[in-house]
Amino acid sequence: MSPRSTPVPTVPQPRLPLFVPPQSGPFDDGWLRLSLSESAFGCSPAARVAAEAALADAERYPDADATSLAQAVARVHGVTRDHIVVGNGVDELLLLSALALSTPDAGGVVSAQTYAGHANAVGAARSPLTTVPLAAGRVDVERVVAAAAPGVVVYVCNPHNPTGSALTAAELRTVVEGVASAGGVLVLDEAYIEYAGPDRASSGVRYVRQGLPVVVLRTFSKIHGLAGLRCGYSVTTPVLARELRRLKNVLVFNVNRVALAAAEASLGDPAFTAAVARGTRAVLGGFRRAVDETGWAEALPSETNFVLVRSPLPADELTAELARRRIAVKSLAALGFPRHIRVAAGREEDMRRMAAALHEVADLHRGAAGADRLREAHR
Repeated sequence: MSPRSTPVPTVPQPRLPLFVPPQSGPFDDGWLRLSLSESAFGCSPAARVAAEAALADAERYPDADATSLAQAVARVHGVTRDHIVVGNGVDELLLLSALALSTPDAGGVVSAQTYAGHANAVGAARSPLTTVPLAAGRVDVERVVAAAAPGVVVYVCNPHNPTGSALTAAELRTVVEGVASAGGVLVLDEAYIEYAGPDRASSGVRYVRQGLPVVVLRTFSKIHGLAGLRCGYSVTTPVLARELRRLKNVLVFNVNRVALAAAEASLGDPAFTAAVARGTRAVLGGFRRAVDETGWAEALPSETNFVLVRSPLPADELTAELARRRIAVKSLAALGFPRHIRVAAGREEDMRRMAAALHEVADLHRGAAGADRLREAHR
């Protein structure tokens, strides 16, 4: 077996760390918030109208089975209602998948340097965790498949958060078939896939239709612009959906009626989400070019609504420099990217301000480096 295909040893899961929430409160005094991958385009007008209408029945519990939304989702993906489970965002569905589908002995497999919700879900299930390193910022397909085993739940983020890379159609097929052959279950976190488009990132829904053990997770927080309402869903086989529902039923009314109404209305407005995808790609394309013009930092390609910016400065230091200019971004030092920050797509004027700030920091850094070299030469 080649070194690349050798699975990483499974280790017992330690106690979950205390949760430290990201700063999501209001930023005043001219702050620009690009630290969370929120949509800069708001939500569909139809979703807003539906949300406001749902408030008229705020005293009534929502539909615990999310029947209407689930049926709408099923129609979009060409499956039946029995394939759909609606949850309070992707995070809840990640937790349900770990609790319902993994076993204490088999555990879960996640990629390193990836959205922490995957590992946290496995940890909450008190299951052993196997972590597979990335390969040059991409999911290492060979090692992920090698780590799969009977009863194991394998989590793959596609497109990947935070690198923005996406699996090719061939890579996705390899993961799906490899995990299935090993007797495991594959959970595909596709929170950002609508930004990439079908020509740049392949969805796992087609494999669900074929009856393979795949759970596809989608959210209304990103391209639909409904992050504040918390709604997501899974598309999976009826057998796996039934297992997820056993756990979901413990939560009963897990998604509120305002979120259900807004999500369904947004799903019925594909023109809006298509415009958001186009607008996001255009904004980030211009931003990447502006960053490259610094000759100091680099903005990496991305199939999401954010980009990674790599610079000579440590990520925490660059984050602090931008914070002094009232711009909030996410340092990725804690995820093992010591010189990378994640920058969410804002409006055109937001990204111009962000690019100008990077130019300013670059000039300061180059000046400081030149002064250091001059002092060294005169010693």
